[in-house]
Amino acid sequence: MNWRPGPTSIALTVVGAMLLGWWTVLREYAHQPTWALVLFALALACWVARTVLARTAWSRTCTVLATAAVVLGAVAGPATQGNSLVPAAVCLLVLVGDPELPLKLGVAVGLAAMGLIALGALIDPLPAAALATMLGVAVIAVLAGFSRRQGRQAQQREALLAEREVAIREEAIRVALARDLHDVLAHTLGGLVVQLDAAEALLEAGQAEAAEERVRGARSLAASGLGEARRAVAALRAPADAVEPWPPERFEVAVDDLLEAHRSLGGTVELTRSGAPVTLRGEQANALQRALQEALSNARRHAPGAPVTAALAWHDDRVLLTVRNSLPGTRPAGVTGGGYGLIGMRERFETLPGGGSVAVQDADGWFTVRAEAGLR
Repeated sequence: MNWRPGPTSIALTVVGAMLLGWWTVLREYAHQPTWALVLFALALACWVARTVLARTAWSRTCTVLATAAVVLGAVAGPATQGNSLVPAAVCLLVLVGDPELPLKLGVAVGLAAMGLIALGALIDPLPAAALATMLGVAVIAVLAGFSRRQGRQAQQREALLAEREVAIREEAIRVALARDLHDVLAHTLGGLVVQLDAAEALLEAGQAEAAEERVRGARSLAASGLGEARRAVAALRAPADAVEPWPPERFEVAVDDLLEAHRSLGGTVELTRSGAPVTLRGEQANALQRALQEALSNARRHAPGAPVTAALAWHDDRVLLTVRNSLPGTRPAGVTGGGYGLIGMRERFETLPGGGSVAVQDADGWFTVRAEAGLR
């Protein structure tokens, strides 16, 4: 983070140094030793130079100037009636309070300042109470710097957390976009390939009317996929709390549309329903719909022509979707898959408001997908 002084801070430092120098050097010149006034003037110069140069990020030079201001001001403190401790205390606070500098450096300079104050008191003796007050100034400067360091470190942690939250949100948006793109492409483009392959085969067999019907089906599927893509983009652009709930009727229609689309692509599927349907949150309905869509798409790709059985069971606290299809003895030629659909399915259910899970089983010649969404 940027801890550099602003123009106001620089102006206040310059004005304060000028006033302090005028009062000490000009008004009380006759009452103070020359060596102390020289050291005091140098401490003021180091203080002002450090503040000005801090705007240019000369960190090492600024650290040296601040340390010099503390040393010079501490030695001259007793002889200048404590006036030179002002630049020393300010620079000591800066050294301790800067989280980019080692804490042990500020503490060491603070201890050195107290020793130099005591040394200055030996050169120019003063009452014990005055000496104790000057030592207390150094202690207070160290404590104030430590408090300032903790505050700035807390700001750094908050800024880091904010950056991580932004990164997490961006990652979530990217993953959601990837999931929706996969679902739309796998369902729509996969269906188009099936329809166009069938149309090509029918044309080769001289069945033009049947081929034309397949082409019309492909066009309808493409239009449906375009609509899904637009809805996915609209959902990503909308606020999270703007997702509308799905009444049972709407969800049942969406499920029936997916089943009909699967049948139109040459697949066979039977769905059994049990329990009393309830209104779903938008995220829950979307996750269940996409799970059924992905399971049917996988069945068409990996087990073309194999019958599919699906079950939708409504319970008081959850809804369970189960999709099963038999697997062929050999994998269809040209079929590849990176498993992104199943990964996206799991991600959807794991982030549902009421919780959820996806289990996949491939055993005894059957492929089973079980998706569960919590309703509470």
